[in-house]
Amino acid sequence: MDNPETTWAAPRGAVVLGLVGAVGLIAAVFLAGLDGPGRLLLGVAGAAVGAAAVFGLRARPRLAVTDDALALRGLLGARVWPWPRVDAVRVVRMRRLGMPAAYLEIDARDDDGAERLLVLGRLELGADPVDVAAALQAHRARAGRGGPGGSAADAAGGGAADDGAEREVAQRDREDQGDDDPGGDPQPDDRA
Repeated sequence: MDNPETTWAAPRGAVVLGLVGAVGLIAAVFLAGLDGPGRLLLGVAGAAVGAAAVFGLRARPRLAVTDDALALRGLLGARVWPWPRVDAVRVVRMRRLGMPAAYLEIDARDDDGAERLLVLGRLELGADPVDVAAALQAHRARAGRGGPGGSAADAAGGGAADDGAEREVAQRDREDQGDDDPGGDPQPDDRA
């Protein structure tokens, strides 16, 4: 039986757009007749966008899995965790800037026993984290590592650990909607 590899990476279009944006920002530093602080801001923005694009280019594929192991690629190469060292795969949902967001969380242990929490978003994966979690769970199950902390319900965001987190997010949302202070005035601070 073959051992197919499944990979995820930032979309090529986003990486190319980042490189083009970085070149444009750096060119604007020299061509856009700005004062010193304006040039500095454009230069820093260009360097940041360029660094993110180079990371997206260098760390391809960002995540790769087989029935034997999971690999996460970074700037300096890939780190590999065999499935017995992957303790949990789950999707965490939260609100960022008022918008719902989902992230893939992977709990893994290094050879020396050090625990790692890998958190990957949609941009890094180039796919919906819920779909990626389901695929990881399928590989994990074929490796014989399904079970507590790694059920298909966890991958889809319906595991016991995620139920508590989802209830907490729903409670915060209800509290935000029921805010009695429509003006957004800050409340007095009780600290001494």
